[in-house]
Amino acid sequence: MRRLATTVLALALAAAAALPATAATAGPDSAGPDHRGKGRGPSHDRPLPHASAAQLTGWSVLPTETYVPGSEPSGRWVTGNAAVPAPFKGQPVQGFSATHRSTDGSYLVMSDNGFGTKANSADALLAVHRIKPDTRTGRTRYLGTPMQLSDPGRLVPWPIWRDGACLAATSLPQGYTCPTPDRRLTGWDFDPESMQIAPDGTFWFGDEFGPYLLHTDARGRLLQAPIPTPGVKSPSNPTLKPGEAPQVPDSKGYEGMAISPDGLTLYPLLEGATAEDKAAGHPEDLRIHTVRLGGRAGARYTGEVVRYRMEDQAHAIGDFAMINDHQGMVIERDGGAGPTAQVKRVYLVDLRDRDNDGYVEKHLLVDLMDLANPRQLGGAGDPFTFPFVTIEDVEILDARTIAVMNDNNFPGTGGRSATQPDRNEYLEIRLGGRLDVDKRLLPTR
Repeated sequence: MRRLATTVLALALAAAAALPATAATAGPDSAGPDHRGKGRGPSHDRPLPHASAAQLTGWSVLPTETYVPGSEPSGRWVTGNAAVPAPFKGQPVQGFSATHRSTDGSYLVMSDNGFGTKANSADALLAVHRIKPDTRTGRTRYLGTPMQLSDPGRLVPWPIWRDGACLAATSLPQGYTCPTPDRRLTGWDFDPESMQIAPDGTFWFGDEFGPYLLHTDARGRLLQAPIPTPGVKSPSNPTLKPGEAPQVPDSKGYEGMAISPDGLTLYPLLEGATAEDKAAGHPEDLRIHTVRLGGRAGARYTGEVVRYRMEDQAHAIGDFAMINDHQGMVIERDGGAGPTAQVKRVYLVDLRDRDNDGYVEKHLLVDLMDLANPRQLGGAGDPFTFPFVTIEDVEILDARTIAVMNDNNFPGTGGRSATQPDRNEYLEIRLGGRLDVDKRLLPTR
């Protein structure tokens, strides 16, 4: 995801921070790649790039079995597969669900909760890694893990796995013993799916379990208690009361979260429709909240909500990144992989909602299942396809170039092979035209 990069940010890298009513009317059915109507077709500031002219210009891959050196084993609650049986020998560098690019060409990549659910990820430590893709060789290098999320100040007001929750568990995998309390956060505690960096060098994470906003320093230490979403809880929310109905399903909290060019506003985007919106007949609608940063509270929900309408209620979003003060990019995808994958797209969206219908306007920017590949990069043909279940990273590199990465769901299979685990692939894509990029959203030092 696109974040503000400043001198403070570069130093931080080296050292390793009441909902409005549902829209009254629903948008029309999909009208093709350049949609017109409710939530369709962004406002024209300049000619919009044609998706058919986008081209793959760089490709690189990180080997599936890349582990944090010297890290503790993981995967005791999963079975793995024939290629990579569990438990795993360390903490895998995988599950990339958010990213931030530095001027030296390296990326911070945030792993999600581990292995997919709260129940199976108690031994997955929440972390942010650093990688460097090399599109000349096609190899991505792992450069280290500068950040592990933790709560040394005891700001989380309920038991976390590595301090109380493990000891309270009624059963544990054979051979597993509860770790000495150290307040490190795991995939049992939170499921971070988005990441932004503020101008002061602190980090903001969007979580799916709450959904919560998490605020940390550059070493991953929580700076304040988890910030709840007004009126929205998932079944995994630890404050859900007996008999209280969750508003979103599990794993449908904050999947994407963009930041404004001035670094003062977050736009967290839910991955699933709320129960309220479904009841109103809008199961394709996802809410984008507005959160102001700064002040004594650290973050304040303004109550402003605009909606992103998916092409199908069975779809999901993978990432959200701003390119200027009103336009951004959203990854939308279906649940297919390999031969069943059909919809893996990057849309240009406009938050201004100039027709006042309550929806962002959208325009197809890149079709990741039909991407021109004249150089046959990645050993693939032309067109190139990106048929992974979860594609969860998009980054603006310049006015004509974006980067995209997948979450490989370690050690899952199905994207490139039915038997071999998916790898972490990196794409550089030249767009069919220029975007109006705010330079403050590009890496600077």
